[in-house]
Amino acid sequence: MNRSLFLSFLLMSVLLNSCITFIDKELDIKPKLVLYCYLVPQLDTTILSLTNSAPLFTKNPYKIEVVKNATVEISNDNMNWVEMEFDSVYKHYYILQEQFPIVEGKTYYVRAAATGFESVSASCIVPFFRETYLEMVFDESINDFHHGEFYNWQHFHGYLEWMDYLGEENYYIFYDKKTLFWSTGWDIYGNPTTDTSFHYGCWPLSDIDYNPCIYSDFDHDGKKFSVFMLDYMPETFEMTLLQVDRNCYLFEKCLIDYENELQFFLLEPTQFYSNVKNGYGLFGAFAMKNCVLWAKK
Repeated sequence: MNRSLFLSFLLMSVLLNSCITFIDKELDIKPKLVLYCYLVPQLDTTILSLTNSAPLFTKNPYKIEVVKNATVEISNDNMNWVEMEFDSVYKHYYILQEQFPIVEGKTYYVRAAATGFESVSASCIVPFFRETYLEMVFDESINDFHHGEFYNWQHFHGYLEWMDYLGEENYYIFYDKKTLFWSTGWDIYGNPTTDTSFHYGCWPLSDIDYNPCIYSDFDHDGKKFSVFMLDYMPETFEMTLLQVDRNCYLFEKCLIDYENELQFFLLEPTQFYSNVKNGYGLFGAFAMKNCVLWAKK
């Protein structure tokens, strides 16, 4: 080993050790309420998950459990409140659309209180489902590379295209319609989900480079989106389009960044987005539509 390489390793070792701090005193951190709720006009029921957080650096770790005996209320004016019921089978709070309608473009508020916890609250605006003129456009190609493989035969490139609605913030997430399902805060084995996994039960659609199809119209207001999706041409292409609010967009981006962060060493842990005051979680909204696109050249 040459001298400069040895000195580099020595310096790195010193720097790494200087970053380590040992804590021998238990931190006085109390658990908080973790609230997850998505408002969706196209669904017949609004579902809310409420658990406790599990603080780090404690000698008596807390188990994440459903908070059952809470008072959970929702409002569309921040003055008149309607209490949500607790479902003892699925272990979540809920209210039917016929009892409390969710309307696009309206602001909603939620609050929850439980013995032993600080009360939490949040608000969000349900986005409008705007006309996007969504289509799948194909063109022919030859002699190009896809994931390191040379395609020297005639094939098709499929582009998912849509027009952003001018004059407002818009956020889009595309899901595979075949695998999309509504999560109630419980996994397929009947166990409560963790405080960071209460969301739709599949990953968004991915483009040709395996990037999740989640987009903001920041610096793209009123312009056409075109995403390279496929290197072949199916007869039809099915998906579910979610036009989400800013809260859902930021939270889903955090999940993606967290997955990417796990693939690399020495990266700062992802800070999960939350808009819940005095607690953790997410109170967001989206409008959704199932789409069947026919191949278009």
